Amino acid sequence: MLPENDLLFLVVWTLTVCALALVFGLLHLIACISAMVKGYRPWQTVMLIGCLITLAAVPACILGWSGNLDAILMAAGGGTVCGAAFYNGRRAMKEAGDKRLFHLSHHISRLAFVLVLVMNFIRV
Repeated sequence: MLPENDLLFLVVWTLTVCALALVFGLLHLIACISAMVKGYRPWQTVMLIGCLITLAAVPACILGWSGNLDAILMAAGGGTVCGAAFYNGRRAMKEAGDKRLFHLSHHISRLAFVLVLVMNFIRV
């Protein structure tokens, strides 16, 4: 049995990780739906599926589903979102012919955030 302070820390940490994953999934879902309204492209379906998988990691964590299902869902969904966003950035750069439209640091930051979330899901 954990001491009361350790249990409180675990609960707060779990809720914080879940909230960050929820924000990540919802922000990318909003961006995906916004892009779909402007005009459909196949990468948007991939990003939509990735967002939904990412959002599924939150109840998996809170409900304590078996194994590291929450971390697996976060890795799969976050990786899919990162891949679709990277592809979209490259596509936009090539269509416009302007290399300034592709921000590699943004994609690296997104991937690093996903990796931090996955590691925290493993620890929770």
